[in-house]
Amino acid sequence: MGQFTSTFLRGLGVVLPLVLTAWILVWLVTGTESLLRPMFLFIIPEEYYLPGLGLVLGVVVVYATGMLVQLFVIKRIWEALERLLERIPLVKTVYTALNDFFDFFSRNRSDDAATVVSVDVGGGALLIGFVTDNSPRAMNVAGSSEDRIAVYLPMSYQIGGYTLLVTRDKVTELDLGVEEAMRMVLTAGIGGRD
Repeated sequence: MGQFTSTFLRGLGVVLPLVLTAWILVWLVTGTESLLRPMFLFIIPEEYYLPGLGLVLGVVVVYATGMLVQLFVIKRIWEALERLLERIPLVKTVYTALNDFFDFFSRNRSDDAATVVSVDVGGGALLIGFVTDNSPRAMNVAGSSEDRIAVYLPMSYQIGGYTLLVTRDKVTELDLGVEEAMRMVLTAGIGGRD
């Protein structure tokens, strides 16, 4: 019975991630398609519509939005809209958290704020984290001469984490990409990537 269970679990370990990845991708594609199909049909007649054009429209809209927000006038309008969103109590909490999260991972990788580090927490223990601010003036202790940086430490298998203000001597830069480090942290190192 042990041989069967072990083989079954090994097979499950191969099939389940593949099936869940495919399911999430299909869900995203069909959701985007069903959401944007009516917009596309507003532009062109239904006889010219092909399945997948809603998804293509979604990609075009996101890319065009990225281009537009680089223009001075559009950028100022967007900043005003963001200030409005940040005044609405519940919307402020959700929008600001999501915006900060995606902003962190969409930064230019040459930016030093996307540095993967290990933090010495004492007793020989090291935690993997991400430098989020190299000079958090607002968070440094008043009157303290220590130079501290803000490091985000995500927790494995759940949404959440801690932001630590640590002295620079407690931090060592790692030769890991942000995506690889995040995958390793979120799976508690089980992924076993080389």
